Amino acid sequence: MIIDCHAHLVPQSWYHPKWPRPIFDLDGLFKEQDEAGVDITVFGNNWIRSPDGADALRVVKEFNEHAAELTTKHPKRLLGLACSVPFDNDQILKETERAVKECKLKGIMINSSVDGEYLDSPRATPFFQLVSDMDVPVFVHPPKFTIGNEKMEIFRLPEMLGRPFDTTLSLTRFIFTGGLERFPKLKLVCAHVGGALPMLPGRYGFGYELRKDTSFGPWEPDVMTRPPASYISQLYLDTVSLHPPAVQCAVDTVGVDHVVYGSDFPPVPIPLKRSVDIVHQLKISREDKQKILGDTAARLLGLSG
Repeated sequence: MIIDCHAHLVPQSWYHPKWPRPIFDLDGLFKEQDEAGVDITVFGNNWIRSPDGADALRVVKEFNEHAAELTTKHPKRLLGLACSVPFDNDQILKETERAVKECKLKGIMINSSVDGEYLDSPRATPFFQLVSDMDVPVFVHPPKFTIGNEKMEIFRLPEMLGRPFDTTLSLTRFIFTGGLERFPKLKLVCAHVGGALPMLPGRYGFGYELRKDTSFGPWEPDVMTRPPASYISQLYLDTVSLHPPAVQCAVDTVGVDHVVYGSDFPPVPIPLKRSVDIVHQLKISREDKQKILGDTAARLLGLSG
């Protein structure tokens, strides 16, 4: 089985003529699945395309109903993730719990930041407590407006550069402020190979090793009980990069059991077969390629066994 862990489909009621057509086109997606041998597409709301000016709770409820409906209607093709905002909103938290417990959605998608507020925010603590208690994976996806957005006014740089680095910053802040210390059972699945995280364990490691040397600047709060690389290896990273060396770096950093296949289709109109072929180009065994293509995702999403 091949499970694509990174895609976006939005309700038809959200239709906008300037948005990418694939996010509304189920028949087109199913055709791509058949051509690439992809069995299940896991989709969520990345908040990059949602109704203008809509209340966050309305967006969350509408998307959760959409995710549940498509999952029920096409159980062998689609698996929807609940939509949520992780910042201390009791109504959204209750809706997130309902989506998982009553609608039976098997995971949750959130943004790496919302209006400059990152996952280390104390306001996110109730959310992480809830998802830890429910024991469901959380897919972390960058938002429309990212770190450095004011310098990314050309060439769609927010899409290509800003988003991976927003994920990098958010997860780094979360790790260094003790997020994975407080919630060690969290299953965080990170978009776009986790941004730059696979390249940074060495730099984070020497910073941690020299944290008592004030000539390099302050280090506070000192809440990690072990080197940062050990927390990075707790994360799950998807393969969305279209660059085999980047995926290989992810495998070498977090281990093959923590890498899952993703395409970002819909909306990105790159053929699914091309993103599947990226996994086949890796210098790993057939068994390990199958772990990436589906086995690990099946375990995370409760589809195996």
